[in-house]
Amino acid sequence: MEKVFILDTTLRDGAQSPLISFTPEERVELAKALSVLGVDVIDCGYPALSPEEERAVRCVVEEIDGPVLSVLAKTKEGEIEKALEVLEGKRGRVHIPVPTSEIRLAFMQEVDPDRQLEMVIDAVKRVKDAGHEVEVTLEDCFRANRDYLQKVASAVAEVGVDVVNLSDTVGIATPTMVKELVTFLKGKLNDVIISIHCHDDLGMATANTFAALEAGARQAHLTIAGVGTRAGNAALEEVVVALKLHGDELGLYTELDLSKLYKTARIFSKITGYVIPPHKAVVGDAVFAHKVEYMRLAVVREPRTYEIIDSEMIGYPKKRIVLSKRSGRYMFREKVEELGYQLTQEQLDRAFEMFKELAEKKSEVYDSDVIAIIEDVLLERKRAVELLSYSISTGSDEEPKAFVKLRVEDREVEAEATGDGPVDAAYRAIDDAVGMSGRLLDYRINSVSSGKDALGEVFLRVMFKGKSFTGRAIGTDVLKASIEAYINAVNKAY
Repeated sequence: MEKVFILDTTLRDGAQSPLISFTPEERVELAKALSVLGVDVIDCGYPALSPEEERAVRCVVEEIDGPVLSVLAKTKEGEIEKALEVLEGKRGRVHIPVPTSEIRLAFMQEVDPDRQLEMVIDAVKRVKDAGHEVEVTLEDCFRANRDYLQKVASAVAEVGVDVVNLSDTVGIATPTMVKELVTFLKGKLNDVIISIHCHDDLGMATANTFAALEAGARQAHLTIAGVGTRAGNAALEEVVVALKLHGDELGLYTELDLSKLYKTARIFSKITGYVIPPHKAVVGDAVFAHKVEYMRLAVVREPRTYEIIDSEMIGYPKKRIVLSKRSGRYMFREKVEELGYQLTQEQLDRAFEMFKELAEKKSEVYDSDVIAIIEDVLLERKRAVELLSYSISTGSDEEPKAFVKLRVEDREVEAEATGDGPVDAAYRAIDDAVGMSGRLLDYRINSVSSGKDALGEVFLRVMFKGKSFTGRAIGTDVLKASIEAYINAVNKAY
């Protein structure tokens, strides 16, 4: 059996999606979840991109131990040194992208191909001398000249590169093309791991990734839920579960803890506000739902009749009612442990307090409700702005008006505003109170569980000072949750 190394690039390539953004603290939270999941390499980001990006990458590098920490650096002056400085004292990898297709060499490279290759070789030597791993990505390699690809791959292999990554940068490849190129280069390279990085422009990213692994690639670049620029990347959960199901016949395995997959996807969703589609393979909430009666009856008798994935294998929660307002602290703690979460005593106390508040409003409390509470607690941060009270007046014949009382750092601030609706009025009042004007980009309410008293989950994205921030909150009162979600975004921008 041969190991397939999993490189998660959600924090870098995934963040290139217009739907995804991270604060430095959020990057660290997701990196922690990826570490618990057991990924081999975390793509932390591109420190030379901007001072903000460098700060975010440094936060991850400083906080995370276990996985190899990879940072991207081009061969431009100073970028390799910046990457080495960020990785100092850690088990690190520098990831060097190299344009290879004729169109990229013509329009995106400032030097001729021969000079580019010299610069790449010098960069690889510099990183190896510093004691770190090196990965070289052959960008847009499926539109590149085969001879030039071999020349670059062989040259970096000779100076000690650890990984050569084949990038379908524009998502043009098919499984047959991928197998052919991996087989070709594997025959030319010795003791170098071949990696694959696929985009989903033609909807074949997962298929192409799997084809590469079948042909001999032993590392895959993946993202949670397949997020990424344009149509996205190959989805981590799809590839690793497929490897679990077909690994024995292929002689391949990963060391990921698959029971953490669903939870990791949920944490990603909570951090970013990205709603994973219900029909999303492996981690979507409709994956184990059956509408047709005979299918439901068959699954009750034997799940394998229609389900190829064991829900427990990926940590999918059972939607059974086990807690109510009569449930005490001990039962709640048992439920938290059963769901696979580890909380500090302070976090457990806060979660239990939120559970009791919810249980007073709901007659039935589901696992999904408890998970939402736990994740809310795990993502709580010290807040400069807090909601003390609010009131809303609205009706069919009156303009909506909102009043809010906030604690802003160490002082209480009150504000009133009108708006197009009660939520808009509340947001305008908050803007007046904190002295920042926000522009709402996205606003969604999702039901966490079932029933008329279901817990509502509010996601929003708002623009402050030219930058996008996400907010999230839960509650049976979706108006209050909407206000809390906005304040969460305010705290990130404040």
